[in-house]
Amino acid sequence: MRLRYWLPMLLAVVVGSTGCATQREWAMWRSHSTHYATDDHMSFSVTNAVAGTPRVTPTLMDTAQTQRWWGRLTPRDFQPADVAGTWRGTWTGYGLQRSQRYGVAHASITLNGVSGEGVLALEDAQATEGVPLALRENSSFGSPIEVTVAQNEMWVNGAQKGRPFAATFRLEGDKLVGGFLYQSSPVRIELSREK
Repeated sequence: MRLRYWLPMLLAVVVGSTGCATQREWAMWRSHSTHYATDDHMSFSVTNAVAGTPRVTPTLMDTAQTQRWWGRLTPRDFQPADVAGTWRGTWTGYGLQRSQRYGVAHASITLNGVSGEGVLALEDAQATEGVPLALRENSSFGSPIEVTVAQNEMWVNGAQKGRPFAATFRLEGDKLVGGFLYQSSPVRIELSREK
């Protein structure tokens, strides 16, 4: 009896999820017998992540180009977002018993192509849920980060040994808006470029 009710729902989910791909995407998938173009491509995809965000280096970009890793937005297919410089703004989140918490956030970033490094700091965030331990402990001094950029996105990995974290940001004009991944409570960070 239960199967009679679940079967139509299961069928709807399968049909609905296949409808999400465009004709171009299906053509791309059909033209490749494997998900990975080369062994290097598979190795990159399987191992190249810290807390879920990619690390892209100039060497990896050259490898992707020469081995023709297929797909959209390979590193040289777009103009990378210009996030280099000094940023200042605010963060908001929740403390004990869901009390509203907020403070000053700042970052400094240097770029070399689509990857770079810098420092991210959230002041007075020691008692805020959803803020990674590296940023809580270092407070206003900040924590070292590694960044990778796309057209209008920036992925952040914490670079402090033994204290990994990940965040994503979206570039909206002269503002970076984002938050942390894989945390129990949301934290929103809004940064404006200092001139």
